[in-house]
Amino acid sequence: MARIQTIGIGIEHRVGLAIVMLATLAACANSGSPGSTVRAVPTPTAAASPAAPQPAATVTAPSTAAAPAAAEQNFVAPAPVPFENSIARAGAQLLADARSRLGSESRSLVIDPLIDANTGAQTVSTVKMGEQLESIVKARHANWRLQPLTRQALNDKPLLLIGTLTPVNIERSVNAVPDAFRVWLTVIDLRTGRVVAKQLDRSTIDSVNPEPLKFYSDSPTWHKDKTVLGYINSCQVNTKIGDPADPEYLAMLPAAAVVNEAIMAYSAGRVPAANLLYKEAAALADPGDLRVLNGLYLTSWQLGQRDNARDAFSKLVASGLDLKRVPMKFLFQPGGTNFNAVGDLPQQYQIWVGALAQEIAKAQSCVRVVGHTSRTGSASVNERLSRQRAETMQRMLERSNRALGTRLSAAGVGSREALVGLGTDDQRDALDRRVEFRVVDCV
Repeated sequence: MARIQTIGIGIEHRVGLAIVMLATLAACANSGSPGSTVRAVPTPTAAASPAAPQPAATVTAPSTAAAPAAAEQNFVAPAPVPFENSIARAGAQLLADARSRLGSESRSLVIDPLIDANTGAQTVSTVKMGEQLESIVKARHANWRLQPLTRQALNDKPLLLIGTLTPVNIERSVNAVPDAFRVWLTVIDLRTGRVVAKQLDRSTIDSVNPEPLKFYSDSPTWHKDKTVLGYINSCQVNTKIGDPADPEYLAMLPAAAVVNEAIMAYSAGRVPAANLLYKEAAALADPGDLRVLNGLYLTSWQLGQRDNARDAFSKLVASGLDLKRVPMKFLFQPGGTNFNAVGDLPQQYQIWVGALAQEIAKAQSCVRVVGHTSRTGSASVNERLSRQRAETMQRMLERSNRALGTRLSAAGVGSREALVGLGTDDQRDALDRRVEFRVVDCV
């Protein structure tokens, strides 16, 4: 959450600041949800984007002593435009603002791969965002040298560009299909660890492709752990210009650099190399880093190292149980309770069920299995279907370990917690047809 300093100010200023805090907290609460509509952009400068923002609720974030006077911002929702246009206007404004604050000094600039803020995944469109931003840098900011995200590049304390893409809807209804994708872009100066520029935009819904890249679609969990949350917190409304970036995100950047190399190797089919890189990243990353644990599982499985794969998967489950939530990707076919049966997924699911049952029993936890659906069909049908999916999973766990019978329960939430929410019933929203596991109090 945004932290507001109140030391040394008068009572009347405290009251005004409290009002701002409440508004800012409300914006933060919605910063990553599909129904969120709060948008943050710096007050336009002479280099403002060509499309004027539409009228919207406005929150002014107070500047801190460490931030320049120009850091005060308005939080506004711009009108959605086609994806490439939204990235062009947001990227041009972001980089112009950064240069106006940093001057013309020659610097290295690194892009930490942009992500979907609901799932933590890189997608077809987040990759295109990064490529388009690179083009803008090359065309307009020759004094900034683009570098890949590597440990060597981080040693130079470069500028760091991060960004998120999130499906949102104006109605804020849990069952409403998103009507736009929200774009957040942020530049951090690693010399100071502070945010130097931010920009917000929106893309039209049909111009974005949220299909995840191969590593993310293959992974047994999605990747919204505390490292990814630190990235999102640094990028979105939780920081303003002049604020320090999330300290956990900055601390994990060396590990993120190795993970980035590993994901590229995996995507290129160089599985042995990816496996070695994930092992290297494990020594640098947080013990619960889901990208590392997923990578170790996937590469070990594909290399035929079944014991190593089971060990990595058990760590995935144990990490989730510690955090009271296991975001497992048991994915279902549209409209039913049968799992997706692509490739060797049926064999993998057997490993997953056994490891889940074993780790739940070892932790002596009580777990609620929660079923989900995509946003197609009626709410009542989705409620029933989601519960049926949860009950199917519950029976599988009980068959694997009958001692779990008294510690498992099932519930369905329909499409209310859809992560993608497009209702396309294909690979793009496969993650919406899932079950997950939540640690609850034993009755």
